[in-house]
Amino acid sequence: MTVVGKPRKPTRLAGRASASLVERSSIRQVTRRPGLAEYVYGHIKDLILDGHFTPGQTIPVDSLAEQLAVSRQPVTDALKRLSLEGFLVIFPQIGCCVREYEPQEVGDFFRLFAEGEALVADLLVERAKPDDIATLEAISMQIGALRGRPDAPEEISRQYRALNRRLHFEMRRAARSPSVTEVVETLGDRSDFYVAASRKPLFADRLQTAHDEHEAIIAAVRDRAPDRARDVMKQHILSIGQRIRGL
Repeated sequence: MTVVGKPRKPTRLAGRASASLVERSSIRQVTRRPGLAEYVYGHIKDLILDGHFTPGQTIPVDSLAEQLAVSRQPVTDALKRLSLEGFLVIFPQIGCCVREYEPQEVGDFFRLFAEGEALVADLLVERAKPDDIATLEAISMQIGALRGRPDAPEEISRQYRALNRRLHFEMRRAARSPSVTEVVETLGDRSDFYVAASRKPLFADRLQTAHDEHEAIIAAVRDRAPDRARDVMKQHILSIGQRIRGL
């Protein structure tokens, strides 16, 4: 499967962007909050991680500015920031497009991400309190409930992604290591980016397996079994990269 390629100059404008992009940011309801730059940055980032732009697709600066009721400047500032984070490529005097990656780079990334999340699991076993475990169990129960939903795969994937991010956020919080959490959270964004770039409903396709893995991680935390928690977490993350690459 061709997931990605080397960065190239944008060749097309985002046709879908003529629709209301403000209404299509699905992870959170975007509202104006203190800091215009953060508002614009967060909204565009959500659009990218939700898969509203495909790899190599040009980001429509003027359309985004119009939809968000802002000038071009905060939009271009947000695009520069997103390019530094690896989501976009900027071609001076030409435009900006969603970055593309080689399959090998994707595989290497998930090896790194798996190690980071495995460390989180290790710390979670050591430091999680009963209230933390109860929170994880509640979110996992919500994920499990998605299995019986009749919604389209794309909608199931959207809901799973939101709940999955909540679950892993709570795991990192309960690990009580801010420096580790900061790094791994950034890797989590990149993981969602690769999933969106694959153009496959990967979250919906592996919902049962992912839920079982979450339950196994939580059980290992309850049992204070660090080796088991690490092993399940690593496989949980590595399997995402394997499915993206069609392995």
